[in-house]
Amino acid sequence: MRRALPLAFLLLAPVSLLPAQTSVQNKRPIPATAAATIAPLPITRVSLYKNGVGFFEHTGKVTGSEAVTIDFTTAQLNDVLQSLTAIDLGGGRISGAGYNSTTPLDQQLKSLSLGLGADASSVDFYNAIRGARVDITGAGPTLTGRLLSIEVRTVPTKDDATQGAEKRFLTVVSETGAIRTFELTSAVQVRLLDTELHQDVTRYLQLLASTRSSGLRHLTLHDNGEGSRELHVSYISEVPIWKSTYRILFTDSTSTKQTATLQGWSVVDNTTGSDWLNVQLSLIAGAPQSFIQPLSTPYYSRRPEIPLPQEAQVTPQTHESGEVAMLKEDGAPPPSATPQSEAQAITLSSEQRQAKMAPRSYGAGFTGGSAGGVMGGLTQNTLKDRFSNGGLDSSYQALASDSIAPDTTTRAFDDFFEYKIAQPITIRKNESALVPILQTKIDAERVTLWSPQQPVALRALWITNTSNLTLDRGSFTIVEDGSFGGEGLLDPIHPNERRLLSYAADQAVRVTVDNSHDTRKVQHISIAKGVLKETTAEISEVEYLVKNAAPTARTVIVEQPHLQGWTLDSDPKPTETTPTTYRFRVETKANETVRLHIGERRTLNQFYRLVNTSDEQLSLLLKNANASPALLAQLEPVFAAKRAMTAIDQQIREKQQSINDIGNDQKRLRENLSALKSSVEERSLTKRYTDELNAQEDQLAALNKDLAALKQQRQAAEADLNHKIESLHLDEAI
Repeated sequence: MRRALPLAFLLLAPVSLLPAQTSVQNKRPIPATAAATIAPLPITRVSLYKNGVGFFEHTGKVTGSEAVTIDFTTAQLNDVLQSLTAIDLGGGRISGAGYNSTTPLDQQLKSLSLGLGADASSVDFYNAIRGARVDITGAGPTLTGRLLSIEVRTVPTKDDATQGAEKRFLTVVSETGAIRTFELTSAVQVRLLDTELHQDVTRYLQLLASTRSSGLRHLTLHDNGEGSRELHVSYISEVPIWKSTYRILFTDSTSTKQTATLQGWSVVDNTTGSDWLNVQLSLIAGAPQSFIQPLSTPYYSRRPEIPLPQEAQVTPQTHESGEVAMLKEDGAPPPSATPQSEAQAITLSSEQRQAKMAPRSYGAGFTGGSAGGVMGGLTQNTLKDRFSNGGLDSSYQALASDSIAPDTTTRAFDDFFEYKIAQPITIRKNESALVPILQTKIDAERVTLWSPQQPVALRALWITNTSNLTLDRGSFTIVEDGSFGGEGLLDPIHPNERRLLSYAADQAVRVTVDNSHDTRKVQHISIAKGVLKETTAEISEVEYLVKNAAPTARTVIVEQPHLQGWTLDSDPKPTETTPTTYRFRVETKANETVRLHIGERRTLNQFYRLVNTSDEQLSLLLKNANASPALLAQLEPVFAAKRAMTAIDQQIREKQQSINDIGNDQKRLRENLSALKSSVEERSLTKRYTDELNAQEDQLAALNKDLAALKQQRQAAEADLNHKIESLHLDEAI
């Protein structure tokens, strides 16, 4: 028994890859006359997801210790680093993976003394080489000197003296000390005389040019082992979303209920840059979380520059160690570190898989008939037919975990469904294909659909997915007896699920509202613990006229919105209920009008605190509720107590107003007294104001005494009202 030692480079997320230019190169020294061993590692499996991610798998043979090299672009390499999985099925071990890294251009330019960025202009360049020795020709006699500066001037022109044109002027200090400024035109040539500066400029230009060819990366996997073995390499890549489209075929246009033929097709685009030759194609409806992270780009952290303080003394320091998590006595890690249990193993030999399927080609001029849809689990069922080692069953998870020292585990995806193409297909790069994914029988009923939100009646199919397949979201086309009947869209339909699919306008059916009205009626009144509860029933009714002007019978489905808190209160009952609508079936004969009555009701409860409700409000409430005389008689003591307390409140307000008026008048009198002098004439006024103040004080004393008595009466009246309210219990249906 040979033990497979696989490796899983699981490094996350998505983006576009070119699963191309794959080869195997021997690492052992070979004679100079012999060519290096190169074996293809072709794509054998492609799984496309609805979120625009593809899963690609390469399978090939390796011998001895070899290096597998796959070429990608930088964008593709990011996806590979996040998702690459390499598995040796013959006991080999993946020792590592490497690729040619590229330092960002900005970081490389910092190593040059020029100080130029990637988008430098000619002015930036001349400013960067200020002080350099140059030769100037084309502006008179040859001038040798050092570049002092460059400036941009706006020079008026004959055609436009207001704005002018921008021109560049160089200032050079010659070796004799003469300073000369001249215009930098196409005839002027500036030659660098400093060899080191010329080399820096050349290096700068080379770095700019290298960015055009830095997109190609070479990823190399080192596989160490003995003998011939099978190697699997897989990864994810960004791909176009595959699309579903369906055909619903009828052979009898007169029958209302029948079995229709449903054909499913998928539009698949190969934009990866590599040919898919005889690959096993799986189309998976599901959106696993996926993202792009530029792992292949070196990152540099920005560090602050902290100057040392003057006279600072830095001395060596020692630091205490932290506490180490304690192991169990037997040396095993704590329970939290226990690895996950592996999933169930499922295998099949690659020879059996290859012999099972004959190639089928798609793309430009593709051939091949329809294929049956195959549903299965995303991991176990799709992997079941793919791995074996000399007829010996092996666990996929075990193969992956044994390729490196740390154990790894995998999980099955349970929220997706898959269309697995039974036969290998071929789609050339930059080509697309229309691939058949299913053909099955479904139960269908022809109906006409109408709703208030869509007042135009629509021809529709009421289908039941009687297959065991989940129908993916997509478009559909109706073909009736070989003729086009209409088109529409469908959302995912699970097995045994029923769904309405509209595809054309039905001009022979018209639905109108004949009348509608809303009523409200109080059904029940109860009083307990001083709270009156009023139960009211609201009824909403609508009557539709369904007219069929066609020469044949029609089944019309009328949709009525399902309002929150309302329940149906009429016949007929709906044929189907959704979270937002009721669906009523109306059978109409040729040239017949049928009336459909729909009633809905809801119950409302309103509460009133008797102590805070006025007599007028209570009286109006009971009047609108058509309360019986007996109920009104039971409430009369409460009304009498409230009226008595209201009368006392009115007296208290009157007494308080009189007190306030006297207080305001006393304020006036005191202001007048303070303004009088001690003359003979004003003494009489002083006596008059004093007498008035004395009389008002007597009135205030009497008013305050009466007010205190009224407040005591109100407290007694309020206690009496509260007692009568608390002791009142009513429960009467209206």
